[in-house]
Amino acid sequence: MRLSSNNKYGRSSAILFTQTTLPDKFLLKLMVTIVLPFGLAILFITIVCIKFGPPCKCNVKDKSQIEVSKELRGGWCEFQRLHIQLEVKLGQGAFGEVYKGELKNEKGVMACAVKKLKEGATELERRDLINELNIMVTVGEHPNIVSLLGACTAGEPILVVVRLAENGCLLDRLRENRKNPYVNVGDKKATFTETDKVKIARDVASGMLHLSSKVCVHRDLAARNVLLGKNNVAMVSDFGLSRDIYESGAYEQMSGGRLPVRWMALESIEDYIYNVKTDVWAFGVVLWEIASGGKMPYSALKGPEILDFLNSGQRLKQPEGCSDDTYQIMVSCWKQDPSQRPLFGELEKIFDQKLQTKSGSLKDEIQEKDPVQ
Repeated sequence: MRLSSNNKYGRSSAILFTQTTLPDKFLLKLMVTIVLPFGLAILFITIVCIKFGPPCKCNVKDKSQIEVSKELRGGWCEFQRLHIQLEVKLGQGAFGEVYKGELKNEKGVMACAVKKLKEGATELERRDLINELNIMVTVGEHPNIVSLLGACTAGEPILVVVRLAENGCLLDRLRENRKNPYVNVGDKKATFTETDKVKIARDVASGMLHLSSKVCVHRDLAARNVLLGKNNVAMVSDFGLSRDIYESGAYEQMSGGRLPVRWMALESIEDYIYNVKTDVWAFGVVLWEIASGGKMPYSALKGPEILDFLNSGQRLKQPEGCSDDTYQIMVSCWKQDPSQRPLFGELEKIFDQKLQTKSGSLKDEIQEKDPVQ
């Protein structure tokens, strides 16, 4: 509204107030029903993208890493890659490599063994290593198995860090001792005594008892998969995953693929059945390897011939120098009826008793040689 006045000094005017036009009701309704929800939707999408990352930028490799990160949420200690140093290569299969390494943690630096895949490994082989990691978490720690220390799953390659076996593979040590039957002063190596062999057998039985208590079937128990730690403590290794195929003659071509038939039970060769009783059969073959100094089982037979040999009722012969009672334990592990084979708990007790008996005999022998004056 404009107000004007006239007087002797002239004409003047002033605006007292103005009135604006209110927005149209249709436009207001349109903003409330369309524009506002659309704006909220954009805000929500923006927040999600910032928090979880835009899915449009994930290529095939990124997707596989996302899947693995979800799969690998387990109970292990996750190490940073810079805290793991690989040193000497200890061995390798067709797809995997094992290194002696060092692990830096809050306690300092400790020796360890590190398993990783070779370059060019397939996704299936990668999942096998993940499977091994998950099973090792389930199995837990035990003095007679190669226990898990932790893993590095952030990035590639995945590293599985386990306890180091300072004295290496049992099969290698058996063969070295067979080739060098006398004390080697330079290398400070001597043959396994009978007490040593009984102790190793007891350790393997103890480790396998632990695995069976966790409902873990090994499927490839053999001297090559037993490692020796300090004081030659035996530790069962390589359980619960698809095996690397070694070029050592241990794995042979059968109708079911390349299999360790020389350590397999009859039902495993014929019907691919694997359980604790088939592991007991393999344990009997490990006893034979220990007693024979690491010789190849059924060395005169080819893979397919072993099945006919076993079905005829024949078994591995008693190794030279092996006691009758130890050989009878082997034979009990090779019963055709699985229910007649001993349990690992029974085997552990048998060898523990033998060990105590030998320790007592050794003490008596020492006392006889050096009587108290």
